[in-house]
Amino acid sequence: MKIGFDAKRYFNNKTGLGNYSRWLIDGLPNSNKDEYHLYHTSTNTHTLPVHSPKGILRFFSSFWRSKSIVKDLVNDDIDVYHGLSNEIPFGIHRTTIKTIVTIHDLINIRYPEYYNSIDKLIYKAKLNYAIKYAHIIIVPSYQTKDDLINILNTSGDKIKVIPLSVKSNRSYTKDEYAYPPETNYILCVSGFTKRKNLLNLVSAYKNIETDTHLVIAGRKGDTYAKVFNASNATNNITLMTDVSDDTLGLLYAKCDFCIYPSEYEGFGIPILEAFTHGKTVATSNISSMPEVGGNAALYFNPLKKEEIITCLNVLLDPAKRATYEKNIGERLHHFHSEKLLVQYQDIYQTI
Repeated sequence: MKIGFDAKRYFNNKTGLGNYSRWLIDGLPNSNKDEYHLYHTSTNTHTLPVHSPKGILRFFSSFWRSKSIVKDLVNDDIDVYHGLSNEIPFGIHRTTIKTIVTIHDLINIRYPEYYNSIDKLIYKAKLNYAIKYAHIIIVPSYQTKDDLINILNTSGDKIKVIPLSVKSNRSYTKDEYAYPPETNYILCVSGFTKRKNLLNLVSAYKNIETDTHLVIAGRKGDTYAKVFNASNATNNITLMTDVSDDTLGLLYAKCDFCIYPSEYEGFGIPILEAFTHGKTVATSNISSMPEVGGNAALYFNPLKKEEIITCLNVLLDPAKRATYEKNIGERLHHFHSEKLLVQYQDIYQTI
């Protein structure tokens, strides 16, 4: 069987969808029965075959990825095509190729104000096509499955829930920031966007009495300036952007616990990353976060500052923190890579 993958995120994204794509493609075992092929808009070297547009289509790479790629998939005798980020190429339903799409979340539907008019139209068209014609839809959480059913009237019969996974722990070898030396701190790994609710977190933190610092690490987004201004007068708050995997691993390893106050997530990978380092998490009690955290995390309403304050104070107590940390091992069992990769293999074979 020949399986083709949309490898855009695999090569282009260092976090999020890129990590998912690399986890899946790199984690699938080599098999004499199956061939894996990567499709990307530019030429890249890899141990697997990488297919890219040829001729004049090299100058229209987005068009190739969204539509013209279908001819290449047919010519390459691809049996199954897996779109790894909410889309499959238009027109593929007219071929005999079986299609799978991973839909991570419906953020573009729930928060349309984050997108310009053209992007909203494009994302919606791609999503609607994928939902209608993909033979199987894979989602990382029951939250995303419920959204697909309740918001977009998707048939639940073809939706498969397979959680995300991360490496057992990150590889890190050097202390780039060495922050903060001999200082206890709470870690929040999050992008600086409105949905991540960081202003509410900073406000809550400033209302507790503690010498424990707060470190927020993530990609700089449209709320960075506001979060910076809100925390600028507080010496105990540090903002870090564009941190490397080495640094992020060290931040997780050294922190007392983590906090993740997002208003909505399709999964919430920082919760799982914290667990792999033995750290418990205070996080939101809505969307997919409780699915990931289970009984190893503490929950609050992200829109209620008082509840965030309460959770911070609970986890600042080492004895109370330990009651959640003891459940982390059992929680991680649900997200074991090998077990989840077998589910993908079963889907490829079944389809």
